[in-house]
Amino acid sequence: MAKERSEAKRTNLVLGLLVVLLLIGTGAVALFVEPSSSSDATVPSGNDATTSGVRPAETLRSSFSAGWGIEQYDFQMNVLSCTELNTHITTDLCAVAKTKHGDFMFSATESYWDETDSEAILEMSLFGFQDNNGWKRASGLLDAQMVRDLDGVQVKIDLYRTVVNDDEVLIAHRHPVDDTINGYDVSDQVFIIAASPTGAPTVVAWYNGPEMSFEADGKNITLLYKRYGVATESGQLQQGLNTQVRLFPSARVPFGWDEQITTGPALRDVKDAVPVVLVDSYTFPVHNRLAGKNPNSKMT
Repeated sequence: MAKERSEAKRTNLVLGLLVVLLLIGTGAVALFVEPSSSSDATVPSGNDATTSGVRPAETLRSSFSAGWGIEQYDFQMNVLSCTELNTHITTDLCAVAKTKHGDFMFSATESYWDETDSEAILEMSLFGFQDNNGWKRASGLLDAQMVRDLDGVQVKIDLYRTVVNDDEVLIAHRHPVDDTINGYDVSDQVFIIAASPTGAPTVVAWYNGPEMSFEADGKNITLLYKRYGVATESGQLQQGLNTQVRLFPSARVPFGWDEQITTGPALRDVKDAVPVVLVDSYTFPVHNRLAGKNPNSKMT
C-alpha cells in the first residue's frame, strides 16, 4: 500500500509540473502576440461600410401584408399597366415601376362612404407580374390601408418615380393640402417601394416628419425634414437645422435598405441629380367622393 501511495504521489507531481510549464508557455505567448484591435473586426462591404451610424431603414409604420387583403385579385394583362388596371377597377392612384428584377405596380382606391361614416379608408395594393399557368396577369401580392377622419385635415398623396442603381422605385409623399398648416401639428409621411433581388415589390422605408422633402442622386434617396435646433447660451432654441436621412439598398440585407442620419442647414436646396417624376396625385379624403373620381387625380 505504501508503494502504491508513493507511485501516485510521483504521478501527481509530474502532472503538476506539466500544468506549470503550460501556464508559463501561455504567458510567454501572450507577451509576444499583440492583442487584436477593434479595427480588425469584419465590417460589411458596400455602400454602408464607408460611413458610421448606418442602420436598417425604418419600416415599422408600414402595414403592407399578404394577409391584410380580405379579397385579392388577378387581372389579365400582357404587361403591368395602370390603363389596363382601370378597365377592371377604378383607381385613384396608380404607377408602374420597371426593374431588372421584375416590374411591379402600386394602386390605391378610396372606399365608398356616406354621411353616417366617421372616417375614410384608402385601400392600397402592390401587384407583381406573373406569366404562368397559361395566362399573363397582374397578381395582387400585398395590401394595406390608410385611414383618415372625415372631419380632419385633408391630405394629398403625391406618387413619384425615380431611379436607384438603374432600377425604378416609387416614392409616396403624404402631406397636408393646406401648406400653411404647421408641420408639427400634422406631419408628413413618405414611403418607398422597390423590387427585391427576387423581383418582389417591397416597402423598404417608411418615415414621418414635419414638412418633408426629398432628393435622389441615382444611388441614394435623401429625406429632409424640420427639426428643432440646439439651445443657445441664452437658453433659446436655435432654429435652422434639417434632419437628413440618406436611404440606400443594403449591402447586408438583400431584401432591405439602410439609413444614415445626419443634420444640416435647413436652407439646403433640394437638387435632384436624377429625375424624380410626379406620376399621380390624390386628395384624401375627397369630400365629393360619391360624385365620382377626384378631379385632382392625374393618373398616367
